[in-house]
This record gives sequence, structure tokens and C-alpha cells, in this order.
Amino acid sequence: MLAPDMEILFFSGFDDFEYVRNALLLRAVNYILKPVNPEEFQQIINDILNQLDSRIITFKKSVTYYNESFYDHPVPDEQAGPDTGRESTSWTDQKLMDDISLAISLKRPDQVTALVEELLLRCSDSTSHSPIYIRHTAITLLQLIMTATPSLTDSDFEAVAEEVYTFRHFSDIQETVLHYVKCLTDALHQEVDGANYSVFLVKQYIAEHFHEELTLNLLAEQVYLSPNYLSNMFTKVTGCSLHKYLKQFRMKKAQEFLIGSNMKIVDICKAVGYPTPSYFIKTFQQMYGVTPSAYRAGALAPQDTGQTEADPENMM
Repeated sequence: MLAPDMEILFFSGFDDFEYVRNALLLRAVNYILKPVNPEEFQQIINDILNQLDSRIITFKKSVTYYNESFYDHPVPDEQAGPDTGRESTSWTDQKLMDDISLAISLKRPDQVTALVEELLLRCSDSTSHSPIYIRHTAITLLQLIMTATPSLTDSDFEAVAEEVYTFRHFSDIQETVLHYVKCLTDALHQEVDGANYSVFLVKQYIAEHFHEELTLNLLAEQVYLSPNYLSNMFTKVTGCSLHKYLKQFRMKKAQEFLIGSNMKIVDICKAVGYPTPSYFIKTFQQMYGVTPSAYRAGALAPQDTGQTEADPENMM
């Protein structure tokens, strides 16, 4: 696009789905039917101007206050533009749309549902949203939702979008949107729950085979996943890398052997899956601040060092 910051507003005498779809493809902010309602026109123009002003303010703020603005801070009232105290309708709706997109990417189904319901509630206010704007917003939202739903295709979206455009009651639009939101959130729940179960199986396998040589490839084979996918998923679900979890689990078992048995250090090393005593001793000392022998002798309890890491069994 030659002017990426330009906002596109359509005027048309045709209330036709094809025209609106083409407007969507051009990223139009609104589509106004003739004859034009002066009050509606003034409201839409003000919203567009406020949105453009907010971009200028944000740009200036980022240049002048880069360090202070690294995190998201609210813009002071004096910078809020000509309509201070009143949020721009289109800007707020777009912000909700962006939040929905982020929630989908982060796989947070409950948050997706809450944000969509908030956007629909705003659209239900006919005093600030024209019928054409509501349909435009609903179709844009459906495109976002249905694209992220694995079982749906572009053809499904086109069919639903055309149907939505024929609706004359907001309740029909709301019902359709919520139906496809449920399709998406069901898929997200299934994916998240599946991830939790895969992690459970990996942790169970580690508990039963910690004394053996365990590699990422071997663990991935147990749950029929690729090594990279398992590694990323395990970290996302537990907040701890798979490598770190395995090390902590083995060290915890080593503690139990040191305190509850008379096993030699070299035998404990093999019992917790370490190939050489030197590597085992080095790892134990890095985690607890003392050697296994010193730990057993009680010369320095690990809780006194401040270096004891979290129990892997309590991690999720």
C-alpha cells in the first residue's frame, strides 16, 4: 500500500455482500450506505480523526520518552485529543479485536470468550453503532475466529460471512459469532488439555526410568511428539525446561539415597542416571552448594545455603 497510515471509508448506495467483502479486503474502517445520516457521518469522521491523532501521539511519545514508555502506560488526558473523556468507539473496538487475537495466539480460551462477549456487548448499543458497522465488525471477528479454528476452512468463512450479512437482527449475529467462538475455544481447550496430559506422561516416565539414560528424543517418542515440540510444550505447561526438571528430579532422588541408605556415592551416581561420579558430584554441588558426602555428613544442610531449587514434583 502506498499510504499505509491512510484510513479508508466507503460510501455506497449498494447494500450488497460483495461490496462489503471487497471493502474488508482493502481494510476499510467503515462502510456507509447512502443516503448518509449526518450525525452518523460526523461520529465516524471524529472516530477516524481520533485514531489518527492517537497514532501521532504514540509516535511522539515513543521518540521523546523511550525509556519511560518501554512498558505500556496510559496516555495523559491532555494528550487524548479533541474528545478527552470519551473513548473513540472504533479505536476501542479495534483494541478489543487485537486483544482477542492475542488471547487466541496465547491459547487462552476463557479469555477469548470474555473478550468476544465484551465486544458483542458494545456492538449491541445501536446508538453508537450503525447496522452496517455491526455487520462489518462481526464479519471481521468471524474471520479471526474461524481462521484460528483447525476444523474450519476459508469456504466455511465465506459462507457464514454471506449469511451474517443477510441478518436483520443483532441476536442472530450474536448467536452465530458465539457458536464459532465455542468451536474455537473447544479446540483450544482440547489442545491445552492434551498438552497437560502429554506432560503428565513424560513426568511419569521420568519417575519410572530416571536411573536410565534419558534423552529428549527418547522422551518425545513416548508421547508421539517431535523433540522440539515436546521441549517447548513442557516449558510452557510447567514453567520449567525439560532438562532442568530431569536434573532436579534426579538430585531429589540422590538426596533420598544419601539420607535413607548406606549406598556408596558411586552407586548413587548410577542409581540416579549419571554416567560418571565426577559429573554427578559436580551437578549436586552446583545445586546444593555442598558435595554429596558433605550433605550426607550433615556438614551443611541445603536449606541453609539458599541455593536449593524447587521440588520438581510440585511443578506444573
